[in-house]
Amino acid sequence: MFKKSKEIGIQMHEELVKVTNELYTVMKTYHMYHTESISAESKLKDAEKQEEKQFSKSGDLNVNLLRHEDRQPRRSSVRKIEKMKEKRQAKYSENKLKCTKARNDYLLNLAATNAVVAKYYIHDVSDMIDCCDLGYHASLARTFRTYLSAEYNLETSRHEGLDIIENAVDNLDSRSDKHKIMDMHNQVFCPPMRFEYLPHMGDEVCQVSAQQPVQTELLMRYHQLQSRLATLKIENEEVRKTLDATMQTLQDMLTVEDFDVSDAFQHSRSTESIKSVASESYMSKLNVAKRRSNQQETETFYFSKCHAFPVCLCKGLKLE
Repeated sequence: MFKKSKEIGIQMHEELVKVTNELYTVMKTYHMYHTESISAESKLKDAEKQEEKQFSKSGDLNVNLLRHEDRQPRRSSVRKIEKMKEKRQAKYSENKLKCTKARNDYLLNLAATNAVVAKYYIHDVSDMIDCCDLGYHASLARTFRTYLSAEYNLETSRHEGLDIIENAVDNLDSRSDKHKIMDMHNQVFCPPMRFEYLPHMGDEVCQVSAQQPVQTELLMRYHQLQSRLATLKIENEEVRKTLDATMQTLQDMLTVEDFDVSDAFQHSRSTESIKSVASESYMSKLNVAKRRSNQQETETFYFSKCHAFPVCLCKGLKLE
Protein backbone atom coordinates (compact mmCIF):
# COMPACT_ATOMS: atom_id res chain seq x y z
CA MET A 1 0.00 0.00 0.00
CA PHE A 2 2.82 2.38 0.85
CA LYS A 3 4.53 1.72 -2.48
CA LYS A 4 1.35 2.35 -4.44
CA SER A 5 0.60 5.49 -2.42
CA LYS A 6 4.11 6.75 -3.13
CA GLU A 7 3.60 6.19 -6.86
CA ILE A 8 0.36 8.17 -6.76
CA GLY A 9 2.12 10.97 -4.84
CA ILE A 10 4.90 11.11 -7.43
CA GLN A 11 2.39 11.32 -10.26
CA MET A 12 0.47 14.11 -8.53
CA HIS A 13 3.70 16.01 -7.90
CA GLU A 14 4.71 15.62 -11.55
CA GLU A 15 1.31 17.01 -12.57
CA LEU A 16 1.90 19.98 -10.25
CA VAL A 17 5.31 20.62 -11.84
CA LYS A 18 3.75 20.32 -15.30
CA VAL A 19 1.09 22.92 -14.44
CA THR A 20 3.68 25.40 -13.10
CA ASN A 21 5.87 24.88 -16.18
CA GLU A 22 2.89 25.61 -18.41
CA LEU A 23 2.26 28.80 -16.43
CA TYR A 24 5.87 29.88 -16.94
CA THR A 25 5.66 29.21 -20.69
CA VAL A 26 2.43 31.20 -21.03
CA MET A 27 3.93 34.06 -18.99
CA LYS A 28 7.01 34.20 -21.24
CA THR A 29 4.77 34.24 -24.33
CA TYR A 30 2.77 37.12 -22.88
CA HIS A 31 5.97 39.05 -22.09
CA MET A 32 7.26 38.52 -25.64
CA TYR A 33 4.06 39.75 -27.30
CA HIS A 34 3.81 42.69 -24.93
CA THR A 35 7.37 43.72 -25.81
CA GLU A 36 6.51 43.55 -29.51
CA SER A 37 3.35 45.59 -28.89
CA ILE A 38 5.33 48.30 -27.09
CA SER A 39 7.88 48.39 -29.92
CA ALA A 40 5.14 48.66 -32.57
CA GLU A 41 3.44 51.43 -30.59
CA SER A 42 6.72 53.37 -30.39
CA LYS A 43 7.25 53.07 -34.14
CA LEU A 44 3.67 54.21 -34.78
CA LYS A 45 4.17 57.28 -32.60
CA ASP A 46 7.36 58.10 -34.52
CA ALA A 47 5.42 57.89 -37.82
CA GLU A 48 2.69 60.15 -36.41
CA LYS A 49 5.30 62.70 -35.34
CA GLN A 50 6.84 62.65 -38.80
CA GLU A 51 3.39 63.16 -40.32
CA GLU A 52 2.65 66.10 -37.99
CA LYS A 53 6.05 67.60 -38.77
CA GLN A 54 5.45 67.28 -42.52
CA PHE A 55 2.00 68.88 -42.28
CA SER A 56 3.48 71.69 -40.18
CA LYS A 57 6.06 72.46 -42.84
CA SER A 58 3.40 72.39 -45.54
CA GLY A 59 1.27 74.86 -43.57
CA ASP A 60 4.08 77.35 -43.14
CA LEU A 61 4.72 77.65 -46.89
CA ASN A 62 2.54 79.66 -49.17
CA VAL A 63 1.31 77.20 -51.76
CA ASN A 64 0.63 79.97 -54.27
CA LEU A 65 4.30 80.94 -54.26
CA LEU A 66 5.55 77.44 -55.03
CA ARG A 67 6.23 76.38 -58.57
CA HIS A 68 4.38 73.37 -59.93
CA GLU A 69 7.57 71.28 -60.10
CA ASP A 70 8.27 71.94 -56.37
CA ARG A 71 4.88 70.66 -55.22
CA GLN A 72 5.19 67.25 -56.79
CA PRO A 73 8.11 65.95 -54.66
CA ARG A 74 6.43 67.23 -51.48
CA ARG A 75 3.18 65.38 -52.27
CA SER A 76 5.16 62.23 -52.91
CA SER A 77 6.87 62.62 -49.52
CA VAL A 78 3.52 63.02 -47.76
CA ARG A 79 2.16 59.88 -49.43
CA LYS A 80 5.21 57.89 -48.31
CA ILE A 81 4.75 59.03 -44.72
CA GLU A 82 1.03 58.19 -44.81
CA LYS A 83 1.76 54.74 -46.26
CA MET A 84 4.41 54.12 -43.59
CA LYS A 85 1.95 55.21 -40.89
CA GLU A 86 -0.72 52.83 -42.21
CA LYS A 87 1.71 49.89 -42.17
CA ARG A 88 2.82 50.68 -38.64
CA GLN A 89 -0.81 51.14 -37.52
CA ALA A 90 -1.66 47.70 -38.92
CA LYS A 91 1.42 46.16 -37.26
CA TYR A 92 0.53 47.80 -33.93
CA SER A 93 -3.06 46.52 -34.08
CA GLU A 94 -1.84 43.00 -34.89
CA ASN A 95 0.68 42.99 -32.03
CA LYS A 96 -1.84 44.48 -29.61
CA LEU A 97 -4.32 41.70 -30.42
CA LYS A 98 -1.64 39.03 -29.90
CA CYS A 99 -0.68 40.67 -26.60
CA THR A 100 -4.31 40.72 -25.42
CA LYS A 101 -4.79 37.03 -26.22
CA ALA A 102 -1.49 36.12 -24.57
CA ARG A 103 -2.38 38.14 -21.45
CA ASN A 104 -5.79 36.43 -21.26
CA ASP A 105 -4.16 33.00 -21.49
CA TYR A 106 -1.65 34.01 -18.81
CA LEU A 107 -4.36 35.24 -16.42
CA LEU A 108 -6.51 32.14 -16.98
CA ASN A 109 -3.52 29.83 -16.49
CA LEU A 110 -2.52 31.80 -13.40
CA ALA A 111 -5.93 31.26 -11.79
CA ALA A 112 -5.94 27.57 -12.78
CA THR A 113 -2.42 27.03 -11.41
CA ASN A 114 -3.23 28.70 -8.09
CA ALA A 115 -6.32 26.49 -7.77
CA VAL A 116 -4.32 23.32 -8.51
CA VAL A 117 -1.51 24.26 -6.09
CA ALA A 118 -4.00 25.09 -3.32
CA LYS A 119 -5.84 21.81 -3.91
CA TYR A 120 -2.55 19.86 -3.78
CA TYR A 121 -1.49 21.24 -0.40
CA ILE A 122 -4.93 21.51 1.21
CA HIS A 123 -6.55 18.28 -0.02
CA ASP A 124 -4.20 16.02 -1.99
CA VAL A 125 -1.46 15.83 0.64
CA SER A 126 -3.97 14.88 3.31
CA ASP A 127 -5.62 12.34 0.98
CA MET A 128 -2.24 10.79 0.15
CA ILE A 129 -1.48 10.36 3.84
CA ASP A 130 -4.89 8.74 4.36
CA CYS A 131 -4.26 6.48 1.38
CA CYS A 132 -0.83 5.44 2.68
CA ASP A 133 -2.13 4.98 6.24
CA LEU A 134 -5.31 3.13 5.28
CA GLY A 135 -5.76 0.09 7.51
CA TYR A 136 -2.52 0.53 9.46
CA HIS A 137 -4.13 1.52 12.74
CA ALA A 138 -6.90 -1.05 12.34
CA SER A 139 -4.38 -3.82 11.61
CA LEU A 140 -2.19 -2.72 14.50
CA ALA A 141 -5.17 -2.70 16.84
CA ARG A 142 -6.23 -6.20 15.73
CA THR A 143 -2.69 -7.52 16.24
CA PHE A 144 -2.43 -6.17 19.77
CA ARG A 145 -5.94 -7.26 20.69
CA THR A 146 -5.12 -10.83 19.59
CA TYR A 147 -1.98 -10.66 21.72
CA LEU A 148 -3.97 -9.29 24.67
CA SER A 149 -6.63 -12.00 24.44
CA ALA A 150 -3.98 -14.74 24.51
CA GLU A 151 -2.02 -13.14 27.35
CA TYR A 152 -5.07 -12.54 29.55
CA ASN A 153 -5.99 -16.22 29.34
CA LEU A 154 -2.40 -17.45 29.84
CA GLU A 155 -1.28 -15.24 32.68
CA THR A 156 -3.79 -13.44 34.86
CA SER A 157 -0.91 -12.04 36.90
CA ARG A 158 0.06 -9.75 34.03
CA HIS A 159 -3.28 -7.90 33.88
CA GLU A 160 -1.89 -4.57 34.99
CA GLY A 161 0.70 -4.42 32.22
CA LEU A 162 -1.78 -5.66 29.66
CA ASP A 163 -4.29 -3.00 30.70
CA ILE A 164 -1.70 -0.35 29.89
CA ILE A 165 -1.18 -1.80 26.42
CA GLU A 166 -4.94 -2.07 25.85
CA ASN A 167 -5.39 1.56 26.79
CA ALA A 168 -2.72 2.53 24.25
CA VAL A 169 -4.46 0.50 21.56
CA ASP A 170 -7.82 2.09 22.37
CA ASN A 171 -6.27 5.51 21.89
CA LEU A 172 -4.97 4.73 18.40
CA ASP A 173 -6.42 7.40 16.11
CA SER A 174 -5.27 7.69 12.52
CA ARG A 175 -6.78 11.18 12.03
CA SER A 176 -5.09 12.51 15.18
CA ASP A 177 -1.75 10.95 14.19
CA LYS A 178 -2.02 12.49 10.73
CA HIS A 179 -2.67 15.95 12.17
CA LYS A 180 0.25 15.57 14.58
CA ILE A 181 2.60 14.67 11.75
CA MET A 182 1.41 17.59 9.63
CA ASP A 183 1.76 19.98 12.59
CA MET A 184 5.27 18.69 13.36
CA HIS A 185 6.32 19.31 9.75
CA ASN A 186 4.31 22.44 9.10
CA GLN A 187 6.80 23.87 6.61
CA VAL A 188 6.42 20.84 4.36
CA PHE A 189 2.62 20.57 4.40
CA CYS A 190 1.69 24.27 4.55
CA PRO A 191 0.41 25.59 1.18
CA PRO A 192 2.83 28.07 -0.43
CA MET A 193 1.94 31.64 -1.28
CA ARG A 194 -0.36 32.13 -4.27
CA PHE A 195 1.15 32.99 -7.61
CA GLU A 196 0.59 36.69 -8.17
CA TYR A 197 0.03 38.40 -11.52
CA LEU A 198 3.27 39.98 -12.73
CA PRO A 199 2.54 42.82 -15.21
CA HIS A 200 5.16 43.36 -17.84
CA MET A 201 6.86 46.73 -18.39
CA GLY A 202 4.10 48.96 -17.05
CA ASP A 203 1.15 47.00 -18.42
CA GLU A 204 -1.75 48.04 -16.14
CA VAL A 205 -4.32 45.51 -17.41
CA CYS A 206 -4.75 42.82 -14.74
CA GLN A 207 -8.01 41.20 -15.78
CA VAL A 208 -9.15 39.05 -18.66
CA SER A 209 -10.08 41.35 -21.55
CA ALA A 210 -13.46 40.49 -23.05
CA GLN A 211 -13.63 43.23 -25.66
CA GLN A 212 -13.73 42.71 -29.38
CA PRO A 213 -12.13 41.07 -31.26
CA VAL A 214 -11.48 38.45 -28.53
CA GLN A 215 -14.98 38.53 -27.02
CA THR A 216 -16.47 36.03 -29.46
CA GLU A 217 -13.55 33.65 -28.99
CA LEU A 218 -13.83 33.90 -25.18
CA LEU A 219 -17.58 33.24 -25.23
CA MET A 220 -17.10 30.18 -27.43
CA ARG A 221 -14.33 28.97 -25.19
CA TYR A 222 -16.48 29.62 -22.09
CA HIS A 223 -19.39 27.55 -23.39
CA GLN A 224 -17.07 24.70 -24.39
CA LEU A 225 -15.47 24.72 -20.93
CA GLN A 226 -18.88 24.79 -19.21
CA SER A 227 -20.00 21.76 -21.21
CA ARG A 228 -16.81 19.87 -20.42
CA LEU A 229 -16.99 20.91 -16.75
CA ALA A 230 -20.54 19.60 -16.39
CA THR A 231 -19.44 16.24 -17.82
CA LEU A 232 -16.42 16.14 -15.51
CA LYS A 233 -18.56 16.89 -12.45
CA ILE A 234 -20.79 13.92 -13.25
CA GLU A 235 -17.74 11.70 -13.77
CA ASN A 236 -16.15 12.96 -10.54
CA GLU A 237 -19.31 12.28 -8.55
CA GLU A 238 -19.48 8.72 -9.89
CA VAL A 239 -15.81 8.12 -9.09
CA ARG A 240 -16.25 9.61 -5.61
CA LYS A 241 -19.24 7.36 -4.85
CA THR A 242 -17.34 4.30 -6.06
CA LEU A 243 -14.27 5.34 -4.07
CA ASP A 244 -16.27 5.85 -0.87
CA ALA A 245 -18.02 2.50 -1.24
CA THR A 246 -14.74 0.69 -1.94
CA MET A 247 -13.01 2.38 0.98
CA GLN A 248 -15.86 1.38 3.31
CA THR A 249 -15.61 -2.23 2.07
CA LEU A 250 -11.86 -2.20 2.66
CA GLN A 251 -12.31 -0.67 6.10
CA ASP A 252 -14.81 -3.39 6.98
CA MET A 253 -12.27 -6.00 5.93
CA LEU A 254 -9.53 -4.39 8.01
CA THR A 255 -11.59 -3.72 11.12
CA VAL A 256 -13.18 -7.16 11.49
CA GLU A 257 -13.16 -8.12 15.16
CA ASP A 258 -11.33 -11.44 14.98
CA PHE A 259 -8.89 -10.80 17.81
CA ASP A 260 -10.69 -12.81 20.49
CA VAL A 261 -8.96 -16.22 20.82
CA SER A 262 -10.54 -17.26 24.11
CA ASP A 263 -12.02 -20.39 22.49
CA ALA A 264 -8.50 -21.76 22.16
CA PHE A 265 -8.16 -21.89 25.96
CA GLN A 266 -11.46 -23.49 26.96
CA HIS A 267 -10.10 -27.03 27.60
CA SER A 268 -6.33 -26.96 27.46
CA ARG A 269 -3.56 -24.38 27.37
CA SER A 270 -1.29 -26.64 25.36
CA THR A 271 0.10 -25.61 21.97
CA GLU A 272 -1.56 -28.57 20.27
CA SER A 273 -4.96 -27.54 21.59
CA ILE A 274 -4.50 -24.00 20.29
CA LYS A 275 -3.52 -25.31 16.86
CA SER A 276 -6.53 -27.62 16.75
CA VAL A 277 -9.04 -24.91 17.59
CA ALA A 278 -7.39 -22.34 15.32
CA SER A 279 -7.44 -24.70 12.33
CA GLU A 280 -11.24 -24.85 12.52
CA SER A 281 -11.78 -21.19 13.24
CA TYR A 282 -11.93 -17.96 11.32
CA MET A 283 -8.11 -17.79 11.54
CA SER A 284 -7.51 -21.02 9.59
CA LYS A 285 -5.05 -20.88 6.71
CA LEU A 286 -7.78 -21.41 4.11
CA ASN A 287 -9.92 -18.59 5.48
CA VAL A 288 -6.94 -16.28 5.87
CA ALA A 289 -5.81 -16.95 2.29
CA LYS A 290 -9.31 -16.29 0.95
CA ARG A 291 -9.66 -13.09 2.97
CA ARG A 292 -6.23 -11.91 1.85
CA SER A 293 -7.08 -12.58 -1.81
CA ASN A 294 -10.33 -10.61 -1.52
CA GLN A 295 -8.53 -7.82 0.30
CA GLN A 296 -5.80 -7.56 -2.35
CA GLU A 297 -8.40 -7.44 -5.12
CA THR A 298 -10.29 -4.69 -3.29
CA GLU A 299 -7.06 -2.78 -2.62
CA THR A 300 -6.10 -2.90 -6.31
CA PHE A 301 -9.51 -1.52 -7.32
CA TYR A 302 -9.33 1.13 -4.57
CA PHE A 303 -5.92 2.38 -5.70
CA SER A 304 -7.06 2.56 -9.32
CA LYS A 305 -9.88 4.88 -8.20
CA CYS A 306 -7.49 6.82 -5.94
CA HIS A 307 -5.37 7.45 -9.00
CA ALA A 308 -8.28 8.48 -11.24
CA PHE A 309 -10.10 10.76 -8.77
CA PRO A 310 -7.36 13.41 -8.17
CA VAL A 311 -6.72 13.59 -11.92
CA CYS A 312 -10.41 14.24 -12.62
CA LEU A 313 -10.58 16.84 -9.83
CA CYS A 314 -7.48 18.56 -11.17
CA LYS A 315 -9.03 18.79 -14.64
CA GLY A 316 -12.21 20.23 -13.15
CA LEU A 317 -10.33 22.86 -11.15
CA LYS A 318 -8.36 23.97 -14.20
CA LEU A 319 -11.59 24.32 -16.19
CA GLU A 320 -13.25 26.33 -13.39
